[in-house]
Amino acid sequence: MKEIEAENNKFPLNPNNIIINRKDEYLDKVEKRSTQLFLIAKNDNLEVIKQHITADKTFQIAAGDENSFELFYILEGTVASEDEKVTLEAGDSITAKSGEEEKYFKTLTEVTLLYISSIPIFASEQKKINELMALNEQIADKDTETHDHCDRLQRLSRLTAKELDLSEKKLFNLGYASFLHDIGKAKIPKSLLQKPGRLTESEWEIMKKHAKWGKTILLERFSNKYFEQVAEIIYQHHERYDGQGYPQGLKGDEILIEAQILTVVDAYDAMVYERPYQRALTREEALAEIKKEKGKQFAPRAVEAFLKAEKKFVGQS
Repeated sequence: MKEIEAENNKFPLNPNNIIINRKDEYLDKVEKRSTQLFLIAKNDNLEVIKQHITADKTFQIAAGDENSFELFYILEGTVASEDEKVTLEAGDSITAKSGEEEKYFKTLTEVTLLYISSIPIFASEQKKINELMALNEQIADKDTETHDHCDRLQRLSRLTAKELDLSEKKLFNLGYASFLHDIGKAKIPKSLLQKPGRLTESEWEIMKKHAKWGKTILLERFSNKYFEQVAEIIYQHHERYDGQGYPQGLKGDEILIEAQILTVVDAYDAMVYERPYQRALTREEALAEIKKEKGKQFAPRAVEAFLKAEKKFVGQS
């Protein structure tokens, strides 16, 4: 890839100096696992961004400040509205105006969008993505298994949520929460995370704080209101359906459905992969344990959805 020189930011008035940008040229770039953003052009009142999104992902559209304007023009691929009543293909576009609630769309295929915004948006998106990836790398530095664990949870949680026909907004929030649910472990000593054998009572009390720390870290890093629900899911993902969980002791449907799903998926993944403190169970043993805890540790509807999703997940692996 080749970056465009900074002076290209200003479109020259002299027609002899019209600037031509090749398809592999851009001002700036940022990416995470499912999304790539390329800043193609900008001035004081406009930004043009090319965005790639992988298939079966949820993305959000919402105009920002008052009088702001955003246009998403589909270059390649197919997307659907949250209720699937509207399908959009190459050549179609979506416009967002200020004052409207955020809308959620899902990618049915790999998608390339041209994103035009009347307010500077790229820098804030770049900062957000870089900070999210940095948080995840912090965990990876302390515990490689936690890093891989988060990737698996993101995929299996989404499959489970789709079995319950959750809204695209809930899928969006659950995706972030699954990927970041253990960020609070960044504050836990590496020696504790990798300790072989059982934790002492005092060590366990420290470990249990990671759910609260995860919520705190996310809200401190991101003032964006859209992360408030993500932070709450992270905070609740060790609650139990019978009220015996932590940190709040929530019970039944006091627990967000997204957190109910994450609790089941998190427990299953922890059982089937080797940990310093326990051997891995077979898939059959882990599923039997999940079924045994239905209505106790785990919400019944989350378990039923998970059992269907897990079969698909194994088939995809």
